[in-house]
Amino acid sequence: MKINLLVSLLLLASLFFTTSLCAAEGAHPGKFNIELSGGPGLELGGTDRSGDFLLKSTLEFEKPFSSHFSLGLRLLPLFLYEQKSKGDDTVWGGGLGLGLRFYFERDSYRGVYLEANTHALAHKGRIEGNGSNLNFLSAFGVGYGFQNGLHTVLRYEHLSNGGLDSHNRGVDVLTLGLGFTF
Repeated sequence: MKINLLVSLLLLASLFFTTSLCAAEGAHPGKFNIELSGGPGLELGGTDRSGDFLLKSTLEFEKPFSSHFSLGLRLLPLFLYEQKSKGDDTVWGGGLGLGLRFYFERDSYRGVYLEANTHALAHKGRIEGNGSNLNFLSAFGVGYGFQNGLHTVLRYEHLSNGGLDSHNRGVDVLTLGLGFTF
């Protein structure tokens, strides 16, 4: 829960402090990104999610606000979580979130980047050990944006209900994403 709260507060603070910067004359107009990502569950902190699998699609509007940083408004129209322990009980839903990226190459908004993002998710079905249908997905990753508009990213993702329910066994996943910018 502390990681989700910290990432959420950092992203919201970035949004409030950069609103005026985004409106500056000559600012980069922003871009849309679509992405499909997925990966296996991990065994961390005494919770074994190996054998589980996360798959999600993302649509993002990304707006640069400095020579290295951008902020994105993210929609997850599809979120699927397959649980080995619950047989055919696939959890599915969608969500909204924010993403923050740091690009190493100045003013290009491509090349190597670091990112942090957080999402609120609503879903049908329950994740084992989690008593809520409202959860938060936070991630940290490293990616690369190619000149032709393609990008790829490797992320560590954590899903939990942030203490909304006393049953809050978290999910840790390592995902690989492939997307396109337009």
